[in-house]
Amino acid sequence: MGFAFEESAAAGQAGRSAITSVVHDIDRTVEFYGKAFGVGPFEIREVDSKRATWHGDTVPTRFRIASAPLGPCEMELIEVVSGRPPHAEFLDREGEGMNHLNLDYRDAESYLGRMLTLHEQGVHHFWGFPHSGFCYVESEKIGGITFEVMRGSGHAGKKGHNHLGLVVADTDRTIEFYHNVIGLPGFRTNVFPMKNATYRDKLIDAAFKASFTDLGEGRIELIQPLDGGSPFADFLKNRGEGMHHLRLGVDDRDAAVGKLNAKGIEAFWSCPEAEMTLLDTQATGGMCFGLQGAGFS
Repeated sequence: MGFAFEESAAAGQAGRSAITSVVHDIDRTVEFYGKAFGVGPFEIREVDSKRATWHGDTVPTRFRIASAPLGPCEMELIEVVSGRPPHAEFLDREGEGMNHLNLDYRDAESYLGRMLTLHEQGVHHFWGFPHSGFCYVESEKIGGITFEVMRGSGHAGKKGHNHLGLVVADTDRTIEFYHNVIGLPGFRTNVFPMKNATYRDKLIDAAFKASFTDLGEGRIELIQPLDGGSPFADFLKNRGEGMHHLRLGVDDRDAAVGKLNAKGIEAFWSCPEAEMTLLDTQATGGMCFGLQGAGFS
């Protein structure tokens, strides 16, 4: 995401970062995301790691990675204020964590064209205001991601910015952790009433608190486990396809991990061949963060 941490951030200066989903079949997912959402082109590579460590033990692994640019990107935190939107059901069912990936098509013509393309691909909406500017669509059968498509109204964060949406139980607690410990920039917060929103073909009233922070230039990343043991293979086996972590690029991965260790954040998986480390951060906000060094671009 070309994201730069603040001066006080534990992880130091950042490089490229990505929203990462674990998938069964990269080729099938890349084809679907290109046709349905216009995402791509993807770069695909294979990592064969003999030195990967998982909770301190060496566990060799092999996996494929596909990545593509997303453009300007933000993080959104969603806390339900009233009613029963899908975020409330997600919190009951899954707990805090990554809920959707928003793609902003900027203007009405592009949005309506995308909605037509999605219909032709057999992908339909289930939440939002589909006829006036945004909706979530049934896309997780391939690739495991629920996408939100938007017209570019700018009411959610900044016009022309995509975002990663998290459902959280306590906005203030999550912002405190993400800003002061992880080092993300400051958040801006508003309450959004949802009068007569569509949810599963019913009209409902709800309201939610949404907080946004800039992540810079974003990428989407797909990981397909091939051989060996890894958190990705376990995730796929236990939960199926879906969003797994937010990877933040750093200049010096070891130094960044050391600074976070000093703040009580431990690493549970590391892959030197990909300069990637996953952090134990799910307790607050439900997000797994990863760090990747500048040597693996």
